[in-house]
Amino acid sequence: MSPKVVHPRRGRAPLPPPIEMPEPEYCFKDGLRSVKPYCQSYLAHVKQRWVNRTVPQVFASEMPRRCTETMIIEAMKRGDVLVNNAVVSPDYILKGGESLRSMNCHRHEPPVPDTPIRILERTDDYIAFDKPHGITVHPNELNHFNTALEILRHDHNIPTYMHAVNRLDSVTSGVVILANVADPAIRLRFQPPAVDSDGGLDGTSSAVEKEYLCRVVGEFPKDPIIVKEPILQRAGKVLVDPTGKASETRFERKWFDQATNTSLVSCFLSTGRQHQIRLHAAHLGHPIVNDKVYNPSYKTDLASQYPDLTASGETRFYPAHIPEELQPYMPYYITPTTPCHKCKEERDGINAPNPKHMKIWLRAIRYQGPDWKFEVDMPDWADPAVLE
Repeated sequence: MSPKVVHPRRGRAPLPPPIEMPEPEYCFKDGLRSVKPYCQSYLAHVKQRWVNRTVPQVFASEMPRRCTETMIIEAMKRGDVLVNNAVVSPDYILKGGESLRSMNCHRHEPPVPDTPIRILERTDDYIAFDKPHGITVHPNELNHFNTALEILRHDHNIPTYMHAVNRLDSVTSGVVILANVADPAIRLRFQPPAVDSDGGLDGTSSAVEKEYLCRVVGEFPKDPIIVKEPILQRAGKVLVDPTGKASETRFERKWFDQATNTSLVSCFLSTGRQHQIRLHAAHLGHPIVNDKVYNPSYKTDLASQYPDLTASGETRFYPAHIPEELQPYMPYYITPTTPCHKCKEERDGINAPNPKHMKIWLRAIRYQGPDWKFEVDMPDWADPAVLE
């Protein structure tokens, strides 16, 4: 008999998704999954950090990859952006308690690799799956339907009360768990209380065992290494910094291949900071081979076209310094009657991303708790003969 499903209590559920969400129309071509462009409306309540700022300033800071102040000013003049359901001047200063509505938002989502999402185990209370490279776990600034969560909901009828227990970078593959965390028993099972470690992390280490695999540059030391460098998130970037949060990764080398000058390394996390393995490996002087953010020697076709991509810390496929008129995923038409730049690109079949540039050699191969364990198979790049 399946465990009882407990749905989120009234008043405790997450905020609803953007209003007026259409049904997605997926397209599959050249190894990519794309979503047909669509119009969308949003409704949000003014957050504290938005108070005493103008609407164009808020949009440009919250969605820098999708709009500019100029585009929002034009949208406000057209009546496509409202405050408290009323047209206001672009110079209007937001106050607490107000609502912000964005209408007729013309949205393109970046394509993602057309890699099947394999379900490892499914019950009424949780779902474990193998997330492919190149797909974010949940909706974000750029993607809504082209995310693992929404693809699973569309393809496998995953219920809306399932939410991510753990998250992986878009470029990372491996075990992800969705669960009905509104049920205290389910939350406690998959998110047990943190435990102290010998490293003095003051209760910040996880009681869940997390094992990853990565392939790094150079001859990694034979003996296990524990890295405890603090990790700081600042101004949209993640870096090793003494003022950051306590972090701990244990590395164990599996093999070194002299022909490729690369090593395969197992990584065991006591904490789960953003980019933790990528940062700690780079800190040791052994960055992940094809990590364009933390391996300055790694070059792709995109990096050759935009040489400051690595230095900028940009983690998405399209770098931010493309001129405004060529920005790839802006939400509004340049004018109400003029197709946007991405409409023209997609019509002409140009500038499509290369799926192999949407991955790094990092995989979450095992997540394990007191009474559960989920594992995935070894990646192809665990074989030293496999190269890009």
